[in-house]
Amino acid sequence: MKKNIIQKDWVSVGKVGKSVGVKGKVLLHLLSDFPETLQKDISYFTKNGELTIEAYDPINSIAKFVGIDSKESAKTITNLILYTTQEATKQYCLLREEEYFWFDIIGSFIVENDEVLGRVQEVERFCKEDFLWIQTSDELQKQSYPKYFLIPYTKRYILKVEASNPKNIHTQFCKDILENS
Repeated sequence: MKKNIIQKDWVSVGKVGKSVGVKGKVLLHLLSDFPETLQKDISYFTKNGELTIEAYDPINSIAKFVGIDSKESAKTITNLILYTTQEATKQYCLLREEEYFWFDIIGSFIVENDEVLGRVQEVERFCKEDFLWIQTSDELQKQSYPKYFLIPYTKRYILKVEASNPKNIHTQFCKDILENS
């Protein structure tokens, strides 16, 4: 396998687990909210090169990769993260109304009452709840506000996501969170 440098537009979708049996099968752990990202005959990037799923049982989370035909060869790919591109993710994963991919939310401005509070740096999940990790705007940092703060990604706080470029996420009650951080 040719080694890869992990690209900025790659999205992690799975992690190869321990070998199962003697014919090269492995456990495959889903790292995405979209099970459909893992499919037979699709190639995925890893830090050690590409892997193509030959067979996949989503019920038991067992996969067989092309060219991995023994327990020994399966052990060589254990713990590899499988990546796909953002474009492929958008192709295979259909979103419902008002749903967004994390990679589309990152970089968005948090706006409350026409004031930019900051910019989304990361999305993190705690106890089945998504939180936006916000870097506070320079203007507010100069007023002694903290450099970063978290807000829950729920309807209580998120009023609207504008699809314009750059994206703006309109919020409520987030300035209160920032002031009390």
